[in-house]
Amino acid sequence: MIKQLLLSGLTVILVSSFISNKKKEFLPPGTVKINDTLYADETEVTNFSWSEYENWTKNKFGANSPQHISTLPDTLVWREKNSYNEPYVQYYYRHPAYKDYPVVGISHEQVVEFCKWRKDRVKEYLSRSKKYTAVEFEYRLPSKNEWEFISGDCENMLKDGGRNEKGMITFNHRWARDSAEWVGSGSDKDRIGMEVFAPVYSYWPNKFKLWQMIGNVSEMVSEKGISKGGSWRNLLEECRVGKDIPYEKPSAMLGFRCVCVVKNKNS
Repeated sequence: MIKQLLLSGLTVILVSSFISNKKKEFLPPGTVKINDTLYADETEVTNFSWSEYENWTKNKFGANSPQHISTLPDTLVWREKNSYNEPYVQYYYRHPAYKDYPVVGISHEQVVEFCKWRKDRVKEYLSRSKKYTAVEFEYRLPSKNEWEFISGDCENMLKDGGRNEKGMITFNHRWARDSAEWVGSGSDKDRIGMEVFAPVYSYWPNKFKLWQMIGNVSEMVSEKGISKGGSWRNLLEECRVGKDIPYEKPSAMLGFRCVCVVKNKNS
């Protein structure tokens, strides 16, 4: 009996040692693994994450610097036709209550600069921690094809009117005025459920564990002028995975998530 216990204990030690010595795979911060080289943000980029970028630039270059000014979202997008809601102009980006909501009012060019900044900050962190220092990676917007791939099973989730097997709404989208479930909400009289946006961890994730791929905000892709997935202002049919939603400038319906491409995992 004692011999068996000793052998059992030795096995546990050897297994534990193997696990602890096994080299962990590099996982880009904030992302979910899609395949061996592609990782995607778990959620849409939030007001909080964008404000970290803005504040870093402000502290680095000064509040009145061109570098800082170029990071500011256009909060006046809330005054556009079909988007009017004056309190959001003042509070949506800045107020702590909305820190976990998707950032809007930003341009394609601003997102490209954000991705560069994000890569530099992650590399800076890895350098300080002396981990994965030789890993090559890049944050960027997904291409149309990549976005459609990481949407996973969202198209199936759009069946049955965007409801799950329990009859619960699966995405934050607009309901038609003639719907039997039409409910007025705020200034938008075609909606049911959330007033405008939902926090990024709302509803249900897809098979890759990515949240809000459909609805909430329409997400920019690398092809400028095209977004995917639809927003809180889009009908369910407009949120189809294969549908392109064009845009010309920042709006209250447009946000983004990043992907990270890992080119070399050697550390």
